[in-house]
Amino acid sequence: MKTAKNILWIILGNFICALGVVYFLVPAGLIAGGATGISLALHQYLGIPTSVGLWGVTFLFFGLGFLLLGKKFALSTLLSSVAYPLSFNLVELLAEKTGLPTDDILLCMIFASLIVGIGVGILIRAGASTGGSDVIAIALNRRTGLSLSVATYAIEGVILLIQFPYSKAEQILYGILYVILYTIIFNRIIVFGAEMIQISIYSSKYEEINQVILTRFERGSTLFHVEGGYRRQEGYALETVIPRRALFHLREAVLKIDPQAFIVITPVAEVNGRGFTLGKYFEAEEENPHE
Repeated sequence: MKTAKNILWIILGNFICALGVVYFLVPAGLIAGGATGISLALHQYLGIPTSVGLWGVTFLFFGLGFLLLGKKFALSTLLSSVAYPLSFNLVELLAEKTGLPTDDILLCMIFASLIVGIGVGILIRAGASTGGSDVIAIALNRRTGLSLSVATYAIEGVILLIQFPYSKAEQILYGILYVILYTIIFNRIIVFGAEMIQISIYSSKYEEINQVILTRFERGSTLFHVEGGYRRQEGYALETVIPRRALFHLREAVLKIDPQAFIVITPVAEVNGRGFTLGKYFEAEEENPHE
């Protein structure tokens, strides 16, 4: 069962997606993937209003998820299956009142990518499925063993292709850029605020450096017994994970202690555990003094 906080994030994410689609993607006639792309194609080929088609397509995918992947998976997509088409209807009414901000296709592509990317990123961070064509991709993966990424690209490719006949070359090209850009943006949103830096430090003054990490920066560290490949000298290497904003200060502190320290810096997408998603060691000890 999703928490109230997650439910709010899922509703917000779907509403943001609808803003990008209604205000920018649809007016520019850009091609799109997922349930939105199918709904746009149904409108062009059969004259079905996009909002009506979206309700039908979304619940078709919900039904397929129930049949192919079971009740548990279907229930996990239920909120998005309702929230997205409902948000689409509400934003359409809003757009009628406010009017559209621009008819420039380049601006529409950029802002559609940005807004939809943020919306999808929020949904995924909240642990929600978009309730769209990913149902088919997951089903293919489970039934045939086909790679999930390959299945997703194949399905999205077919959805894009069926929109080619009625779209201008410019709309197709900008639509492809839209898909690429919003994918990049939602991938950035997923790790936003969770990015850390892993630092490995090789120095003969590891004890002094370790104390600085533990006391001044209040971060845990790990010591590894190492042996140099050239001189065969034994010693210890330090490893720690810190927020990106602390990188400069830690590097300066290490080099002040040992100007010849060998430092390896690696970006980390996310860190879980004590000191990050859990309290720090000294906080845990204060809460559980008898453990």
